[in-house]
Amino acid sequence: MINYRTSKAILCLLTVWLVGAPRAWCQSADTAKLMEGAKKERELVIYGSMNLRDANLLIDRFREKHPFIDVKLNRLTTTKLLPRVLTETKAGKFFADILQNNALGLYFLKKEGLLEYYLSPEDRSYPKQFKDSGYWTTTNMNVHVVAYNTKLVTRGKLPKTFEDLLHPAWKGKMMLQNSGEWLAWLLQVMGREKGLSFARALSKQDVTIRQESTALRAELITAGEAVLDIDSAYGAVNLLKKRGAPIDWSTLGPVLVIPSGHGIAARAPHPNAARLFTDFLLSKEGQRLVMSVDRQVIRSDLFSEQVAIKDLQLVPADPALGENAEQNNKLAREIFSK
Repeated sequence: MINYRTSKAILCLLTVWLVGAPRAWCQSADTAKLMEGAKKERELVIYGSMNLRDANLLIDRFREKHPFIDVKLNRLTTTKLLPRVLTETKAGKFFADILQNNALGLYFLKKEGLLEYYLSPEDRSYPKQFKDSGYWTTTNMNVHVVAYNTKLVTRGKLPKTFEDLLHPAWKGKMMLQNSGEWLAWLLQVMGREKGLSFARALSKQDVTIRQESTALRAELITAGEAVLDIDSAYGAVNLLKKRGAPIDWSTLGPVLVIPSGHGIAARAPHPNAARLFTDFLLSKEGQRLVMSVDRQVIRSDLFSEQVAIKDLQLVPADPALGENAEQNNKLAREIFSK
């Protein structure tokens, strides 16, 4: 028996063959249906942690394309979003349409049944390791690098591998946030036994442990408090570099990436508007907007335009690492405690 979707696909292909209409014409039928539904809904509610400037840029462009949708943004930190949605759901309240968080947060949102399945037509443009198809897709990413003070070390003398950090020349010259997330990723790429052996050897290099954000640690590198920050952020370093600060970045082989993405909330009150927004955000136009505010994207037909990172060996942290977050944080403290 031929179902509705199959019949629709056959009709679409026959139309293209007989009339010669462009392929996009067939795809627009679903978009038109979403727009018709969104016009009745008239609203879209986003829960997310993206900073206000960047979020508003995306929202304003979406409003230009769909002026009949009133977009409301509820900004929540990455750690507060899940508890907020869980509390509302248990109370039988469903306010959010779009949920934005890092991959670890999205993993738990899906695990708790708080994400609705929707496979955007844009999904095919994203590598499988940067999405959970139908539930969330990377819309920007935090690329972790090694930051260094350009007045204290030349590029030619930088360490080129993780093992190089164990050379006596770097003892007492490095900074690191004591993060279970970084340690877990290290074990992910090295394997547990080798990774733990390396981390314990690194701890004997008199590494300065700082708990500030990557942005503040980048400032400390420019001030000369350490020569290297082993786990810095490309965005923070690049911003200071553009301002003329004595800072630059390098890598040691595999590069830690923390993806951030958007998913549609389960029982979203405005599902059509949510799907329209998802398609827009994942589209080439939407991702170019993300790039315009110095954020990195993984969309396949835009990735090569990001010259600084296009040849890096990007390895996203496994979202399931969050299952052992407490143990990883405890292990990191034990290894790097003085």
